[in-house]
Amino acid sequence: MKFSSLGLLAGLAASVVAEDLLFIDSLQDKEYDEAIALGYTAKVVTEAEWRAMTTADFAAFKAIVISDPICGDISQIKFLEDTKSAWSPAVLGNMILIGTDPSYHFGTGGAQTLIDNSIKFVASGKTPGGVDQTGLYFALSCYYSNIDSSAVDALSAFGDFTVRGNLNCYNKAHLVAHSDTMTSLDDAAISDWSCSVHEAFSSYPSVGINGFQALAIAQDIIGDGSQTFGDGTIGLAYIISRGATPAKCGDGVWDNSLGEECDDGNTVNGDGCSASCKCESGLPKDDGTCLPAPEGNTSTPISTPISTPISTSISSSSVSGYPTSYGGYYGLTHIYLRNHSEAVSPSSYPYPSTIAKSFYPPPYVTPKCPTGPKIVGVEIIVEVTITESCKTIDSSTVTETVTVPCATKERPIYDVETSGLPCYVCAMSSEGISCPTRHFLTVSTVSSLHISSPLTIH
Repeated sequence: MKFSSLGLLAGLAASVVAEDLLFIDSLQDKEYDEAIALGYTAKVVTEAEWRAMTTADFAAFKAIVISDPICGDISQIKFLEDTKSAWSPAVLGNMILIGTDPSYHFGTGGAQTLIDNSIKFVASGKTPGGVDQTGLYFALSCYYSNIDSSAVDALSAFGDFTVRGNLNCYNKAHLVAHSDTMTSLDDAAISDWSCSVHEAFSSYPSVGINGFQALAIAQDIIGDGSQTFGDGTIGLAYIISRGATPAKCGDGVWDNSLGEECDDGNTVNGDGCSASCKCESGLPKDDGTCLPAPEGNTSTPISTPISTPISTSISSSSVSGYPTSYGGYYGLTHIYLRNHSEAVSPSSYPYPSTIAKSFYPPPYVTPKCPTGPKIVGVEIIVEVTITESCKTIDSSTVTETVTVPCATKERPIYDVETSGLPCYVCAMSSEGISCPTRHFLTVSTVSSLHISSPLTIH
């Protein structure tokens, strides 16, 4: 039997791109095992092979998975930073950035649930036309756990990301966004890991169609980066995503304070207002509605990613509302518009243009923020119900008391006076008592007294 060389080459090419997910061999761990169990195929490459890959190679996968190396060291992701000009332009789909170490906690709480839901989420990104888009799963593990504040340089192609560490292994986590691919993820799954939160995001790109949303927060953490979310909770985002639906998005009420650019009453993509309540045209009108994409243009990139970094700057007058420079951002081939209708020379932007009538706005870049007060402990509040019942037996009165714990809550203790929260460190200092920097715990009891009606027994 004879095979044509063309057919053989086609077969080999198909085998190369057949895998769904891409892993690097030094960072497989539980995420790899779970991906296979979920039915995905996976390609594992060495660091040398990774460094030799082009943007087109990375774009052949549904998602790139950077696993938690069982609470690893930041040196383990140096390859990611070194090669960001190659892999970053390929990531056009859903992204999830996790400020903890789910592989390490795989047997604790719902770490497995977080891994499974996150992999399904990042592998599910598609254009409105149904074309797969490469996603990214990135567990920040314990890389920044003991650092007050740090930029995440490996992600700089997507904007400025700053994380806060030294969060005292915070355990009270809360979901503030959702996705149809993450249906089994809830607060119980991400809380009480004995160290649910290692680092959290004090700043991240949040504006525009490429912006990120908080998916889960370290609830009640305040200070730099803390926010009020759509469900009324307050906290610091430690899992952020691109592509999920934040709380209140889709209720038909535009809320600019929550970062919504639009709200058309649903959570579907492809209708002008995305599932994250961002204008798919990249042209919000600042009144809850969006300008349409220019005639003949699409709101989703349709061109081939480039693998060469571009370092061109644009002037602040080019496009109203965009930052003044995007030097070093790695994008796609597009044409841009000024005032919605006037064509702009592609050379004015940090993207070369080979395809006209394609629109893709640059990401919003947030300023870096320093880290503020440190968390030095956790206050445990135990709520109990105390029921007293009085009985009169003949001439004697007997009182019975039943105490039932009904709830336990946590809130952080800071090393400075903080509005609305007690400052135990201040109180201890005033008494001349030194405070340890770790394992600092106070316990308060809140009681609710119920007295039942007297009972007379003869």
